[in-house]
Amino acid sequence: MKRLDRPFKKLFRYHNYDFLEKHSGAIYGVWKDFRLAYLNPGWFQFAKENEGEPQISEQWGLGRSIMDCVAGEVKALYLEKLNVCLKSNTVWGHKYECSSANVFRLYHQIVYPLPKHEGLLFVNSLVVERPHDPGRRRERDADESAYLDQNGFICQCAYCRRVKNFRYAERWDWVGEWVTRCPGNTSHTFCPSCFGHYFPIETSD
Repeated sequence: MKRLDRPFKKLFRYHNYDFLEKHSGAIYGVWKDFRLAYLNPGWFQFAKENEGEPQISEQWGLGRSIMDCVAGEVKALYLEKLNVCLKSNTVWGHKYECSSANVFRLYHQIVYPLPKHEGLLFVNSLVVERPHDPGRRRERDADESAYLDQNGFICQCAYCRRVKNFRYAERWDWVGEWVTRCPGNTSHTFCPSCFGHYFPIETSD
């Protein structure tokens, strides 16, 4: 599978291409319209280790917009952050959770603006990896009757992977089965805790 748009490599003026290729984490580059232009081997290794293949190779090749995988408020927030990064030539970094059903994993993502506002480079590195704490993550059964909204969708937090329980207005549950295999009727959003932590509202004193 093709992993690099040749014209895109010219934008790696300040980055070591060999380092990107050998990096253990998933690294990808996008053009300024957010179409994928570079995928390092770590991208595919991560997909393989997390049951993402062959779908990732089949559906997320060069030319696909990364915005196709997000919607609603998630998409609006990422567009805002990435456009600021792109247009102001400033680096954006943040931590995010990407856990499996049994392992807690925290990653750090750094987004680098590339020369002449032509693209962005995303570098993901593993920060924490450990078994889940059962005291903090009580396993719940994959019972759709408790988790379907009025439109028949399961609402899963894009960061912590918890699912909104519609029987209890303020509850978000850990449903390990849906972390391993996300149902087709899943809609991604942010739980209140992750939204407040990762996207705090700035106020002026």
